[in-house]
Amino acid sequence: MFHTRIYKRYSSFNILTRSYSRGVKDYLRKNPELLEIKQYIPDKYLKTSSKIANEYLYLICPNAAHKIADHVVSAATDNQIIAETNTGLGLITTELLEKGIKKVRMYESCSEFRVDLKNFATVYPGRVELFIKNLFHLSRFTYMDKQDGMNRVSSLLKGVPRKAWTDDPAITVIGTMPNLRFLRYLMASLALQSGPVLYGRMQLYAIMKKTHYQTLTATPKQNLRLYRHTTVLFQLLFDYETLETFPRNIFLPWEKVTQKPNLQDEETVLIKINFKKNLGIPTGQILSLFHFVKQFFRTGNNIVIPTMEKWVPDCGLNILMPKLEHDFDYFSDINIFTKFRELEPPQILALFREMINTPTYAGSPFTAMVENELIKTETTETGITEAVLQKALTKDAETLNYQDDFD
Repeated sequence: MFHTRIYKRYSSFNILTRSYSRGVKDYLRKNPELLEIKQYIPDKYLKTSSKIANEYLYLICPNAAHKIADHVVSAATDNQIIAETNTGLGLITTELLEKGIKKVRMYESCSEFRVDLKNFATVYPGRVELFIKNLFHLSRFTYMDKQDGMNRVSSLLKGVPRKAWTDDPAITVIGTMPNLRFLRYLMASLALQSGPVLYGRMQLYAIMKKTHYQTLTATPKQNLRLYRHTTVLFQLLFDYETLETFPRNIFLPWEKVTQKPNLQDEETVLIKINFKKNLGIPTGQILSLFHFVKQFFRTGNNIVIPTMEKWVPDCGLNILMPKLEHDFDYFSDINIFTKFRELEPPQILALFREMINTPTYAGSPFTAMVENELIKTETTETGITEAVLQKALTKDAETLNYQDDFD
């Protein structure tokens, strides 16, 4: 009986896998402009799906690459590095080079794709560099560097100029972003003043799933269900602009048909993301803001005044009757029942500014908590990354050799 159940499950899995593979191939056959590039796509991206799609997505549509490159070229400057990560077939890089970008860095971890990407050096001599890792995995390499003292992160960022925060971006990165881990890593790096932010501002042209885009751009009045501390931090720390939408099925691998039966109806979003030049607070307070949002906002159900009074005594009066000037209309209807989830990100920043302006702030339980977290960051391998990320990175460290090709 047991073996019968196993056989049925195995047979069902094989049927779904074959169905998935046929679906991809049928899609390529129906689009002649895509069929000619099929020979350059590794078989694993035509057969596997959800697990890989959560880490890697590859563009297979030249027309989309053309549109993406147009946006990048129109805003590019001469003194910044242009890079593509999850390069795959090199469609975007090709468009960038053909449109006049002098040099492009390609970051690609898939060895099968790199076989053809190496030929770019012949077609475009002196205009390309190939790095064999995924730049959106910098959080993993940061973790590994802390484990063994190596310099993977600096190797991946070698040659990136160090610029003042108010200068143009030091590097522009284009690529598919299957999850939000890299953005969370950039937020933590800014809070700690470490990693890529030491080079200046990083500009992204990220292609992401629409659900992730909706999480980042949610507001209390629209999409309250998706409004969370990651949303608040993203909107406080980054400027962003929505540029294009693309169908999900021009990126491989597809999700499994059992989970995403209407993949053709889904969308991805091209969004331009850049750290704000003016963050509204001194650099030395960014770590405190980071913990303020994570600690107080959480699910957004915390009540503002009682929660803040617990951590910074006597700050409630500043909240109710603000002492500082703010760049927007300070909310006038806040009361002892107001919840964090009811406030827009600029209003949450205003709460923080009023809190740190309270005389009792310096010796408060909140500052003690931030100092304690900083000590933990300096004495542990994972810093202020989330526990879920720590578990994922530990698993990666056990199964993958990140030292490969960094010698």
